[in-house]
Amino acid sequence: MKTDWIAGFLGTWSTELTLGAILLRLALSMALAAIIGCERSSKRHSATFILVSLAGTSTMLIDQYLMDVLPITIPVLSAAAVIGITTISGNSILFSSKNQIKGLTTSVGLWCCGIVGLALGAGLYTLAL
Repeated sequence: MKTDWIAGFLGTWSTELTLGAILLRLALSMALAAIIGCERSSKRHSATFILVSLAGTSTMLIDQYLMDVLPITIPVLSAAAVIGITTISGNSILFSSKNQIKGLTTSVGLWCCGIVGLALGAGLYTLAL
């Protein structure tokens, strides 16, 4: 199995579920979501981006732990997280009284943050970046 390029550079500790790897993934999740949400911070939406990304990272970390401990091979919680992230991002789209779509950028940004969070939770550092 090929390892992630950045994980290979960091060492084997970053590919396992060690405390250091978990903290690194959560910190990167918050940092990348803050960068994505930076443009939206003027509208006070940046904290939502970080929370969505952390939710994605956390569910993937929990799934990885459960797949190590239990005889399951499908990341069930992460699949549910994708549905939840899609629902949250879809609910940010509003139609104004002039039949204009508002919130599309926020919606796509939230969805992207969730997917980046899932990728980081899986240890796919290069893909997340």
